[in-house]
Amino acid sequence: MKKPSYENAVVYRKYSAFQRISKKTYQGVFNASNLRKILSLAAAIILWHVFSEYKIPPLGRVSTPYEVLQEAIRFVPTKTFLWCAIFSSGRVFVGFFAGCVIGIPMGLFMGWKRHVKNVAFPVFELIRPIPLLSWIPLSVLMFPLTEVSIVFLLFLAAWMPSVINTMLGVENVPASYVNGALSLGSKPIDILWHVILPGALPSIFTGMAIGIGFEWAACVAAEMLAGGFGLGYMLWEAYVFNVYPRIILSMFAIGVTGYLFAAVVRAVGLQMTRWRQLY
Repeated sequence: MKKPSYENAVVYRKYSAFQRISKKTYQGVFNASNLRKILSLAAAIILWHVFSEYKIPPLGRVSTPYEVLQEAIRFVPTKTFLWCAIFSSGRVFVGFFAGCVIGIPMGLFMGWKRHVKNVAFPVFELIRPIPLLSWIPLSVLMFPLTEVSIVFLLFLAAWMPSVINTMLGVENVPASYVNGALSLGSKPIDILWHVILPGALPSIFTGMAIGIGFEWAACVAAEMLAGGFGLGYMLWEAYVFNVYPRIILSMFAIGVTGYLFAAVVRAVGLQMTRWRQLY
């Protein structure tokens, strides 16, 4: 390839940099790994169409991909769909943020200080196995406002995995790291900030990733019961009024939105634990 004839050397350098970036982007998008992912999705859609079109159980009564696409073209641009997505995303964000803000410090101290664990862990372990759906009647009694009761359920969905994963992450930090920091004269707050917290970060983000999945499960269940707006309510309403393509569309919307939330958590986790790539 001949060198472009630019009189200005600065322009040529910018052009070369653009070519390098374009080449890396092309290689990052069009590679064998992404091709396999696309082919797997295409195969799943083809199987779905065949089973639905020829009435093969268990998808014999399910709408075909084309019918769902038609419903998406008609319904997604409407204000109703937009408000449902905004309501559900807002509820999930608030519940997830509150659960992590309270759960992560709680897990840190339960894993770091034995007397804190002795006091808090028995109560936490008694609450943790209770299914989230069984909290719905109690949340309505505690918080008569529908919105607050839904956010409380979402708080529980993020709080439990955040606490348990953070605590386990702290307990898995090698004792030699803590003893080494103590022998060098580090204060307890320095050990917590520079030894324990970095060592527990992978487990913390694992708990956050698990929590975001529980968040959407709890959000859909709560919205189906509470009514109003939300992707879960949209799904239930479609079932009640026999708009079957919208059921699949609602499920896809929940899946895509949940995937985006989880992708953000994973991206932040990779950024915060870049040192793991060295090992």
